[in-house]
Amino acid sequence: MSLWYDGYRTAFNLMVVSKKVSLEYKLDATSKVASFIEWYEITHRTTNENGRKRKGNAKKAILDFLESAVSGTQTAESISFVDSVKQFKEDTKLPKELQSAKNNLSLEDYESFKSLYEKMKKEEDKNKTD
Repeated sequence: MSLWYDGYRTAFNLMVVSKKVSLEYKLDATSKVASFIEWYEITHRTTNENGRKRKGNAKKAILDFLESAVSGTQTAESISFVDSVKQFKEDTKLPKELQSAKNNLSLEDYESFKSLYEKMKKEEDKNKTD
């Protein structure tokens, strides 16, 4: 495209940019989807070289999954998302204390904590029956 300004011809190219569509949901804090987002942000947390912690990007993971489901393709992101959903289901079966420990401790420390927690629960149950 070109235009004339004061006798001079000026040419410029137009780029067509597609408009982005906004997708937003307001979830009840007690919904499973809200719980999943909170869980995903914690379990997929990363730390950069400066030590800054970043939450896992649950919204992007959900969007990637929906894109692959609608387009009929199976991407690494969609497979990872399905695995995350399975892991979420397993983790939410755990008591809150164990969920927190699993998210914040190393695997070795978590296993130690889990065995102590189970031992504590057995002792509590034993004391209740006595």
